[in-house]
Amino acid sequence: MPEFALANLATEDGERAALVAGGRVYRLDRLGAGFPACGLRALMVDWDAVLARCAALADDPAANALVEHPRYEAPIRFPNKLVCVGAVYSDHLQQFGLPAERWPNMPMFLRPPSTSIVGPGRTVRIPAMTRQFDWEIELCAVIGKPIKNADDETARGAIAGYTVGIDFSCRDLLDRGSAIGVDLVRAKAQDTMAPMGPVLAPARFVGDPQNLTLRLWVNGALKQDGHTGSMLFSVAEQIATISRYMALEPGDIVMTGSPAGSAREGEPFLKPGDHIRAEIEKVGRLDLELMADAGGRHAKA
Repeated sequence: MPEFALANLATEDGERAALVAGGRVYRLDRLGAGFPACGLRALMVDWDAVLARCAALADDPAANALVEHPRYEAPIRFPNKLVCVGAVYSDHLQQFGLPAERWPNMPMFLRPPSTSIVGPGRTVRIPAMTRQFDWEIELCAVIGKPIKNADDETARGAIAGYTVGIDFSCRDLLDRGSAIGVDLVRAKAQDTMAPMGPVLAPARFVGDPQNLTLRLWVNGALKQDGHTGSMLFSVAEQIATISRYMALEPGDIVMTGSPAGSAREGEPFLKPGDHIRAEIEKVGRLDLELMADAGGRHAKA
């Protein structure tokens, strides 16, 4: 089977799913294979059939479906659930002075997706109230089958594919000193703080998710250089654990944690104009240019 990826494009007709093959991008609804005119999320409910049809087209896609200058959106813009898992990588725990060991209960939280998920490019706006805007590259697993109370094997089989994500954080808004603990909404769930993309790499082409290199650069300087083999909870275990507490549905996304290398107190944090390049082996590359918050005066980094 030829390798290919899927994408979600902004077009003059609205969101449209696309096939990425041979370095080119083709609108699925123009390939003559009966695909509806819709975004990628709408196709996730019949993922196995979509994958099989794309495989048949990837070798010789119709030329009239070619998109010359594709404008990528996030692969899945509005999932029913975006679940984030923390305390996953042993080296990241060590960076923050914590024991590099599994927590008794795997930390996880829901990130509101409607306005936090954006695609590549000039899409991320640094909130005006933060002075410590930080980066964390993450492998994002997209669910392709409904699961509930799954074991690891079932969870692994429910993964449709993977995309590159960044979990941006306002470190100074975590509010660790408050009586009720960490404030994840202000710190992590603000608008545009969960960029993803540009493509969804089918799981069958990625192979073992515990054998991938993750790297992130800020203005050309390498900041994160990690490996999914350092996860204390595997991707399948993360998904299986989540499914015990909530049903996972096609199109849902799990952000699977970040390796060491994020900024710390006393080091430079992000500012408007900074460029981010995030790469995950066999999955893709996400490029961003950070913008100032349009809603008010921006805090100096």
